[in-house]
Parts: sequence; C-alpha cells; structure tokens
Amino acid sequence: MKKSVFILGLSSDIGKAIALKFAKNNYDIYGTYNNGDISDLEKQMALVNTKITTYKLDCRDYKSMQNIFAEVFKSASFIESIICVYGVSKKENLLIDYTEEEIDDVVNINLTSVIKANKLAFEYFIKQKSGSIINISSIYGIYGGACEVAYSASKAGLTGLTKALAQECSPFGIRVNSVAPGCIETKMTSFLSEEDKKKIINSTPLKRLGKSEDVANAVFFLSSNDSSFITGQILSVDGGATTF
Repeated sequence: MKKSVFILGLSSDIGKAIALKFAKNNYDIYGTYNNGDISDLEKQMALVNTKITTYKLDCRDYKSMQNIFAEVFKSASFIESIICVYGVSKKENLLIDYTEEEIDDVVNINLTSVIKANKLAFEYFIKQKSGSIINISSIYGIYGGACEVAYSASKAGLTGLTKALAQECSPFGIRVNSVAPGCIETKMTSFLSEEDKKKIINSTPLKRLGKSEDVANAVFFLSSNDSSFITGQILSVDGGATTF
C-alpha cells in the first residue's frame, strides 16, 4: 500500500522542503496552496518520479477545506500524516500599531484554520484507525517575540491545540505533535538585515541559521514509526535557542 502525506501550506519554503523530504522517501504528496508558486516544486517532484496532487485553497474557507479533505481521502490509499504549515506574519510593529484587520488575519490563518484542519484530520483518521497530525508552530509561540505579539499568540495557541488534541486522539491510535522552528532562512525572514542575522547567529548555540530542510527532517521523524511513542510534544528546531 503506497503511503501518502497531506500538506496544508505547500507553497511556503518549509512546506516545499517537507514535500521533497517525503517524496525522496517514496511517498505520494497531496497538498494545498493559495497565492504561492508551486511550479518549481512540481518540476522537482517529476525529477524524483513522485505523484503530487495539489488544490488551491484559502485556508479561511472551511467549506472548501472540507471538500478537499474528502477528495484527498477518497483518492489516496493511505494518508500517514497531515501536516499544517499555515503561517503568516505582518510587518514588525508594536501591538498598538496593528489594525484590527491585521490581527484577525494573523489569528485566522495561523490558529483558527489549523484548529479546523486538525478537526477534519481527526475525523478522517478515526475512520482510518491511525494517523499523525503535525502542526508547524514557532519558538515565538514558546517565549514570545516583541513586535510580533499577534503572531506569537497565534503560535502559542498551537501548543495548547497540540497538547489537548493529543489527549483526545490517543485512544484512537492517532498522534499529534508540533514542530517549533527557530530562525529559518525563508521568505518570511528575508527582511532581516545582515546585522540582524549576525545577532541571531551569535545568540544561537549552534551558531547558524536554520534551513527549511532542518524542519522537514523533524517533521519526517514525527510522522514515522520511529516516533510511535511520541505524542503531545513540541519539538523545537532552533539550534538550541530555547535551551537557556
């Protein structure tokens, strides 16, 4: 039986890296994207002879999300994991300078949509009698980030979601975990100046920025049988930044 994974947020740098990690390990890929470009990912999938099925989705549209989940589970022979990579951040600002619309946008995408996706994953994995749900959080959800209050709050919410849902899912053989990346070299962090990057590197015990592949490796581990006794955990991929 061919294994598959379902990645929500496929067009992000981390989403693409996760897809490639699984593809290179002989998984079929299902995924959603919204405004991002996935043409390069589709070409890479062709090079490793991997089947990829994609759906355009605004994660705030729950009805469309429901329809896509139904299509994926009807099409795939076995979904091993559902991985929620949704994440958006606004320009760094004091909370008093954020508009109501900006706050709503961050919370709806980073938290509300992930709760709803987890709900659907739970429903389908109960029928399948197994499965792994993995939410991509952030170390800002652990210790907070000044001028990133809404983002930090939304990612902290994923910790509560992951730990609570893990307890609900465990009687059904379903595991729920989260990966909390530190400063990863992606489009989201491309605004950082060289000086800012140096400061981050100097404060990171492993003395480098992370790569999307570092996050993908952690996700692959949490999806596999190698982590079969792990649930309700937040795995920080941050070079040791949250160690102290």
